[in-house]
Amino acid sequence: MREFIAEYLQTYYEEVPPRGFYRSIFPPGELEEHGKQETGRYNAVAVELLPRAKENVNARRHIITDDWKLLDELLKSENFIIISPISYAGRSRVAANARFMYAIAIDLDGITEEHYLRDLFFQMENGFLPQPTYTVFSGTGIHLYYQLEQPLPCFKNIVKQLAELKKALTKKVWNKYTTELYDKPQIESLFQGFRMVGGITKDGGRTRAFATGKAVSIEYLNGFVEEHARVKEYTYKSKLTLEAAKKKYPEWYQSRIVEKKPRGVWTTKQDLFYWWVRQIQTGAAVGHRYFCIMVLAIYAKKAGIDREELERVAFELVKPFDRLTQEQTNRFTREDVLAALEMYNDNYITFPIDSIVNLTDIPIEKNKRNHRRQELHLKIARANKAILKEAGEMKPEGRPTKEAEVKRWRQQHPDGTKAECIKETGISKPTVYKYWS
Repeated sequence: MREFIAEYLQTYYEEVPPRGFYRSIFPPGELEEHGKQETGRYNAVAVELLPRAKENVNARRHIITDDWKLLDELLKSENFIIISPISYAGRSRVAANARFMYAIAIDLDGITEEHYLRDLFFQMENGFLPQPTYTVFSGTGIHLYYQLEQPLPCFKNIVKQLAELKKALTKKVWNKYTTELYDKPQIESLFQGFRMVGGITKDGGRTRAFATGKAVSIEYLNGFVEEHARVKEYTYKSKLTLEAAKKKYPEWYQSRIVEKKPRGVWTTKQDLFYWWVRQIQTGAAVGHRYFCIMVLAIYAKKAGIDREELERVAFELVKPFDRLTQEQTNRFTREDVLAALEMYNDNYITFPIDSIVNLTDIPIEKNKRNHRRQELHLKIARANKAILKEAGEMKPEGRPTKEAEVKRWRQQHPDGTKAECIKETGISKPTVYKYWS
């Protein structure tokens, strides 16, 4: 299929060299000049995965300026390199540093038969799917780049709407006529970096870009999704620049841009992060490994885990995850981890539990209030604890005994197995067996 995808694209579309591709995405004058710092000018950032971690550093970040001279050096590298179609302030590719979005990119995998690719382009050319400006062949799949006619500033209200738009477009592109994985669409961060055009692929080849359409408007993309996922007109037609926002919203500018503080969102204890590590160590399966790391990044951001600790934990999971591989064409690599870690940003820390369960195939029991007010819900919970204590089924610090946990799980899952109980409760195998009867 790899040969067919490459042959199909080069037969029907014009190939675009790496420099031409990036010069189109980032037009002249959009990025900073080399050696200068100018208000309203920012830079692109390339992330290079090092072959082996050096002094606990897994990746090297490169600032790319308006001349794109660094691209020539990066194209010689044999390392995995990603670039997102976004400009940033500084070297760090965190959401708080994002300034302008120049394109929305969607990854499409599972093109295992020729008819999937033919149907994809049939749908795009006949108005069933949006026509991408560029289609990049990554060696295993394709990346669809929808270059925006006008780059959009990465203000939080715009980013939130763009994320919903990309999510809806992704689900529409991943349909039963375009991929065998249509029931498992890969929902990625709006800030997701993609394999550099001209960069190395998993099989040792080079990614190639093809011109497959024109730059698009937000109105055009809105036409392919339902109302709730559309970017509001007042958002993308706003002429407010970052400098104007600094004058109009000085407190917001100081907090979010200067001090780089995350927007006000609910956070949780670090226990959540390490609890998820334990879940995926035993529960990850082929087809869900990428998403397990993706959620790990979300929980790290939610729990205040720093990027260094997240990378340390995530890269340690590469070997055990790769041992689950059933087909050599579907190995789990450090490149997969680096890509999944793109979800480490403020915009995804409210990612729905139902979506997490669906993507990772790991069950998560929700805390339910049954539509009660929090005060009433807590009062009932305290009463239940008191009853359990009186019955001797709760330890002094308030946690149910292992015996009580096993009994309760069996009552809730009468047809459940010991293995399922161990997996869902986290209780050790000897303890579950001890209290099973």
